[in-house]
Amino acid sequence: MSDAAAPAVLPFHPLETGHRSPLRVWLPAALVLAGFAALPFDLPLARWIDAGHFPRDLGRLLHLAEVYAHGFGVGAILLTALVLDWRRRTLFPRAATTVVVAGLLANLLKLSLARTRPHAFSLGGNVWQTFGHWLPLNHVGSDLESFPSGHMAAAAALSAVLIWLYPRGRWLFVGFALLAGGQRLYSAAHFLSDVAWGAAVGTFAASLFLPGGWLKGFDRLEPYLMRRWSAEPEAAGDPNDRRWAAP
Repeated sequence: MSDAAAPAVLPFHPLETGHRSPLRVWLPAALVLAGFAALPFDLPLARWIDAGHFPRDLGRLLHLAEVYAHGFGVGAILLTALVLDWRRRTLFPRAATTVVVAGLLANLLKLSLARTRPHAFSLGGNVWQTFGHWLPLNHVGSDLESFPSGHMAAAAALSAVLIWLYPRGRWLFVGFALLAGGQRLYSAAHFLSDVAWGAAVGTFAASLFLPGGWLKGFDRLEPYLMRRWSAEPEAAGDPNDRRWAAP
């Protein structure tokens, strides 16, 4: 097809299968179990990091990796993908919703159970002493909002979205999420189990909204948007298409 005939909206849904992927269904549950399995290692790992044994150069790398999990960074990454992949813009409402819901679910869980962050805990007791009371709601400060990691929930959801959109980069996106999780440990903002549970929240959000997931609303919305936006005047086409390049 020539550039002049290129459609304004591409009818392409990557990795859409029409059925639930077993990995997508079981991965959140596996990560929840991994969080419980990590509990015996929470305090030893936090003490090791607090003692300064963590390689400093790796720590600098992890510090930079927070951008992949921070709200502004996640928004910038999705906005960049939208601008560069404009002809598949019908997919981005689903992508943005997945990440936003992951963050909201993590915040709701923070309101359900108080847990002291490593930097605010003495690290001398047992792991159960890091947990506080149920349903603290918004009556506690940030130091008691360790469970679960909201940053990791966002990073896991973002990675799932990017793997869906650009499957060739799947291991790159997984690596970025792991670095973001490492940053939460290195900064003493979360215990290892919090990071695992945050990843469970992010992958659970992906299992709700991505194709083959539990909720089907976007399966109806995207064809509607495709029909609507495909009918736009040609001048509203992809600004990155060569047709719009300056001579």
